[in-house]
Amino acid sequence: MKKYLKQLPAFALLEVAIALCVLGVVTYMGMPLLGKLQYWQAARVTNDHQTQVMHALGGYVLANKRLPCPAANANGEALSVCTNETNAGFVPFKTLGIPEKIAKDGHNHWMTYVVEPSLTSNRINWIQPPELEVDPSMVLCTLPSSGNIKLLDGSGHPCIMPPDFTAIVLIAHGNSGGFYLDNGSIQPTNSTDPDKSRNTNRSDVYVTKSFKVSAPEIFDDTILFASRNNLMAMWAKYPCQKSR
Repeated sequence: MKKYLKQLPAFALLEVAIALCVLGVVTYMGMPLLGKLQYWQAARVTNDHQTQVMHALGGYVLANKRLPCPAANANGEALSVCTNETNAGFVPFKTLGIPEKIAKDGHNHWMTYVVEPSLTSNRINWIQPPELEVDPSMVLCTLPSSGNIKLLDGSGHPCIMPPDFTAIVLIAHGNSGGFYLDNGSIQPTNSTDPDKSRNTNRSDVYVTKSFKVSAPEIFDDTILFASRNNLMAMWAKYPCQKSR
């Protein structure tokens, strides 16, 4: 063994050392790129899942003439009744007939589903017998809003103006906290951004704005929302103002 080592050319060891150094530099330089790729992959999955949830909500409205309440826990079953105090919770994936994974974002964290309670009322079905075809404008467009859900942009301006109002807010809380855990508690956020805290508190004031991923003021929430007019335009082909 010693004899073999003596016969080994010195430059071969030098080449190995250089190769290891180059490999280390490349790996070091590639780490940020790998992090960005993972970040954008998570964002893509989040957007895809949020879109699927919205389509499922549209199908539910067409079938039931109302929106579902949130689920109170990770079983995915919508509450039968919700109020301004219980209008935020888990995505009711079982009620909507979608896979559990679609109720989570690209980080595999539960998303938050917020809904205007008046649009979930079972009394909607009393307006017209369920066996008859119901004109959506005679249902959703005649309901008042509690006005409790406020959706703001990064400057603090309302995203939806009266007489229209917020119907649905779907929040993916990113990787910095604010999302539900399986036991129904909320993962504390490690961000000092006040708007991140608003979305985490579920106090019916929500903010959508550009990402900020540098600590300590991280804002990595992705919000998809719909007003009542959005719902009518998407699922009934016309907004409420034009149906009156």
